[in-house]
Amino acid sequence: MELPKIKLPVGKKKKAEKLAGLDIGTFSVKVVVLNSDEKGNLSISAVGDHPLSRGAIVDKDIRDREGIIYAIQTLVDEVDPDITDVVISLAGHKVLIDRVEIPAPTGKGKREQQIREAVMVEAEQRIPTGIDSVRIDFIEIGEAEDKKKIQVMLFAARNEIVEEYVGVVMDAGLVPVVIDLDPIALYNIFEYNHEIPQDECIALVNIGHALSNVSFIVDGKLFSIRDISNAARSVWDRLQTELHLSADDLNQLMRGKIPLEDSPSTRRGVYAACEDLNIGLGMAFSYLENVSGGIKVSRVFLSGGAVAIPFLVDSLANNLGIPCELINSFAKIRYNNEIFGDMPIETARAMYTIATGLAYRGGSV
Repeated sequence: MELPKIKLPVGKKKKAEKLAGLDIGTFSVKVVVLNSDEKGNLSISAVGDHPLSRGAIVDKDIRDREGIIYAIQTLVDEVDPDITDVVISLAGHKVLIDRVEIPAPTGKGKREQQIREAVMVEAEQRIPTGIDSVRIDFIEIGEAEDKKKIQVMLFAARNEIVEEYVGVVMDAGLVPVVIDLDPIALYNIFEYNHEIPQDECIALVNIGHALSNVSFIVDGKLFSIRDISNAARSVWDRLQTELHLSADDLNQLMRGKIPLEDSPSTRRGVYAACEDLNIGLGMAFSYLENVSGGIKVSRVFLSGGAVAIPFLVDSLANNLGIPCELINSFAKIRYNNEIFGDMPIETARAMYTIATGLAYRGGSV
């Protein structure tokens, strides 16, 4: 199966269609089902998540195949047994995302074919194992300053990770109609729900369990994507120590089911727990400044299960010295609060961001 074409922004929606996004994370599998009416308006008809056993996925590598298949089947049966087609995504060390410059296509021949051939030449130089070992795709993101080259975002996913994830989804009885990437799903759902600023630099940050994705948008266009290894796992481990939480208490906290006392000692504990994540984000922002000639991030939008931790957003904002806020992944999507059960809506928006972006992407196929 070839890695499907990744488009920004997502194309026009089909009419009256059920769209399902399946987010296979390290901590759990999540699904969001969207309905699109005749006018293209979206509504959430069902959501759900099912935990994975510890070690089922390690650094995005599948270790417990049967356990993941069972989790997906159980989740679909609980949420919507009629689901057949889903959009899934990839991330991790077996996925390469790189910004490259290639010669601008000439007037001779098909533009896309010329670009693809040039991208393949660049990919051959950047992928040590050779291009036959990966599935390659790209998006054009702008013209270079000298007008003689164009800039593209190169995506390369190792064959084995594509086959692993497609295999478990199909063995769970589902059809993966699109294979997306976490940061692209994040960009797409942000673009749908928020106005992308045309005259500043913003960072979209999805804090996963073992990996965080950072997408930089400069002057209204996707500029660069970075992965950082500082993520929720390091925050949670440190938080347990700092606040003397049991594993069960921590799990309840992550789902917004128990509050944290707003006290100086609690805030100090959360701030200390976020130290590694702050460092990782700071390094990613420094990278942007270095490669862009001094461009600085003016705002940060956050998603991912870890942002349910009270005071985490304040911690990042204080440390980075940049305004931080949560992505509202449901801003233009209708929903009934009851489908989230006792989960606070703010937690749901953060937890289901990627799955919602994947379901939204399903409208382009």
